[in-house]
Amino acid sequence: MALIPRKQYIDWLERYRDKQLIKVVTGMRRVGKSTIFDLYIEKLLADGIPKESVIKINFEDMSNASLLDKDELFRFLSAKIRPGEKLYIFLDEVQHVDGFERVADSLFIRPEVDLYLTGSNAKFLSSEIATLLTGRYVEINVLPLSLAEYAEWHGGTDRRAMFMDYITYGALPGALMFEKGSAEQREYIESVYRTILQKDVLKRNTSASREVVEGILNFLVYNVGCLTSVKRIADTLNSSGIKVSYNTVSSYFETLRDCFFVFKADRYDVVGKGYLQLINKYYVTDFGFKYYILNNRTLELSQILENLVFLELKRRRCKVATGKVEDKEVDFVAQDGKGNMFYVQVAVTVADEDKLAQELRPFALIHDNHPKYIITLDDIFVRDHDGILTVNAIDFLMGGEL
Repeated sequence: MALIPRKQYIDWLERYRDKQLIKVVTGMRRVGKSTIFDLYIEKLLADGIPKESVIKINFEDMSNASLLDKDELFRFLSAKIRPGEKLYIFLDEVQHVDGFERVADSLFIRPEVDLYLTGSNAKFLSSEIATLLTGRYVEINVLPLSLAEYAEWHGGTDRRAMFMDYITYGALPGALMFEKGSAEQREYIESVYRTILQKDVLKRNTSASREVVEGILNFLVYNVGCLTSVKRIADTLNSSGIKVSYNTVSSYFETLRDCFFVFKADRYDVVGKGYLQLINKYYVTDFGFKYYILNNRTLELSQILENLVFLELKRRRCKVATGKVEDKEVDFVAQDGKGNMFYVQVAVTVADEDKLAQELRPFALIHDNHPKYIITLDDIFVRDHDGILTVNAIDFLMGGEL
């Protein structure tokens, strides 16, 4: 299968090439981190970097088992360094190396080394490691394919049909090996889900109960985009007969976030200008898993659309929270990479006057001049409502500007 050009990520790596910073690429399993390394290595070679000046080690490959020892790894890499010659080192799934941060720190101080790391859980950037590497690394989180990348791969001109396929089958790059909706594709997606569950959640919590973890996932996915709390999840599980404590739910939940299976959106009080605790919204990284989590229950299109807009804002490297305005809710309060704030409401349709008024109402309570947008699947709409702009969702998800 031809590689999918992940231009956003390649461009990001290129901007930091030869800068004395460790480039860290994080993300859930099978979102394409290793492929991004392969694509970038192709670019380096095309730019004239000698092949012997590029080293890539995948620590999930058994042939690299001896390098899982940090001292052996450092000796191996140190032997490759030549004074005055740049060496590009790519360490893939480096969290498998106990003490890898000391290797990274030691390589960082060598001016000949340009270092790149990937990892599938946030623990490899835990507070201890982040403290050791403070000011020495930059990070980008890789997400499944955007709608624009998905459409580029499949081709075709029917954007709505493409959108429905996208939300039905998910956006894992590896799923594109198979015919849409085929048994083979479903088996592949389920195998990724089971691998994440087993290796990234249950294995890291040795006392974890599969029933509890799957109960948490079922709740989170079914309530995508709804305000919730750890207490509410624990209460729901207990009421369904799954006995579990608040602390246990909290621990498992953090693990699900650490492996990038779900994202938390903090809640921001727009009037009070501060973040609220305990109650937040949660979004899933890919909808292809929903069949295996929900046991054939369905989600509302409004939930799926809100989740997709959240991911697209994250993909654009925005800081994203949900908003509270007096007794109303704003779907997203976001800041772009330059610190510019803007507000977003997401609605499947605003063709009905009452629905439009409902989406506009929270904006009327916000007394600042930051841009405000409504993102909708409507193809026909009034673009400007007294400065509040309406944007087609598919245009936005295909990379269009707000």
